[in-house]
Amino acid sequence: MALVVAALATVIVSGLFWREFVLVRTIDNQQLLSQNRLLMRGALDWARAILREDAQRTPYTALTGAWAQPLAETRLDQLGETSALASQASMSGAIEDAQSRLNLRNMVDYNGAPDTAQQAVLARLCLELRLPGPTADLIAAYVVQTVPPLSGFVPAPVVGAQPAKQNPLLPLVFPEDVARIPGIDPAVAPRLAPYVVVLDQRTPVNFNTASAEVIAAEIEGLSLSDARGLVADRDRTPFINTGDIRTRLHGRGTSFSDNDVSVTSQYFFVRGEVKLERADTRTEALLKRALTGTLGPIDVMWERES
Repeated sequence: MALVVAALATVIVSGLFWREFVLVRTIDNQQLLSQNRLLMRGALDWARAILREDAQRTPYTALTGAWAQPLAETRLDQLGETSALASQASMSGAIEDAQSRLNLRNMVDYNGAPDTAQQAVLARLCLELRLPGPTADLIAAYVVQTVPPLSGFVPAPVVGAQPAKQNPLLPLVFPEDVARIPGIDPAVAPRLAPYVVVLDQRTPVNFNTASAEVIAAEIEGLSLSDARGLVADRDRTPFINTGDIRTRLHGRGTSFSDNDVSVTSQYFFVRGEVKLERADTRTEALLKRALTGTLGPIDVMWERES
């Protein structure tokens, strides 16, 4: 009997110690995660500072800017940080120009009607990527149904018409959200996502940062090989304005509108990773800065952890 009691007591005490250990470890992990998030806030402030300086330094946004240089994994004390955590934490990150991609918001004009010209751009992009035939039409139709007009225009009600049912469709937020559009092939989203973005307003594509695929889609009649040549030329010498783009196209492809093509950007993805002991936090955010040459705010449009 005494042995049974002793064994039972051992089990109970071991269980209490284990629960205490789990509780302490949980609290410790929560503290590490909080510290990681605090460090990530500092990383976003760093990205803001770089983007603000870039806007003041050059009249265009190009891959030659300091913002485009990724930060390899580096201890914070090597970056000049002097806090107690500096020698224990490391950070890495990169900034991507969101306007290097085709903005799916462009599928709808300011009055909420389909923009057929921009839908044709999406169709050409899907063709360049060899995506299934109906992909562009399915995406464009979904965006038209889910995006409200920017102008605030509301069509006059038709006399005698029944009130419309509430729209159950959710607007796209992230590029990979195209996977939930009815009828879209599941393999489409990971192939298309790196070339598209969903922003809160219509935006031009920045030809200083866009891929050859997006450029070829934007300029009707421009071959992918010619677009790649244009990208190689641009990487050596960035475009200073849209007139420079027209000059270097040498008449290849059809003309374009300055509403659809640009050499500057306001929207940027910021991706960072902070490591502190056992905690590893990855964050992605979308930042919006004021127009090039101005000292306006830089806002966080959304932020998510992965």
